[in-house]
Amino acid sequence: MDLSWGELLLIGVVALIVIGPKELPQAFRTLGHWMGKARALAREFQGHLDDLMRESQVDDMKREFNDMTRTPDFDDIEDDLMAGRRSPPKPKPIETPPAPEPVVPPAP
Repeated sequence: MDLSWGELLLIGVVALIVIGPKELPQAFRTLGHWMGKARALAREFQGHLDDLMRESQVDDMKREFNDMTRTPDFDDIEDDLMAGRRSPPKPKPIETPPAPEPVVPPAP
């Protein structure tokens, strides 16, 4: 929020008329006190955001490490589960029927 000098002068004149010259210094002190509190809250909020960003980067690094060490067979299953989809069953390998046993003629 940018205020020009003319706007600040207008605010000052209105404050002088409304509040009066006697209580104007106390009003400015109170305004300064509240501005200091607002800045402190903003600084604290920014600090919390910075902490969250740092934690987020640690989580990203952990996720990358897990991705590098994970076997690829489970990736699709986990993605489907996280998305709430039931993954279709994986096709079973085709089993070849056992070779027929050779027919042995009876002994004479």
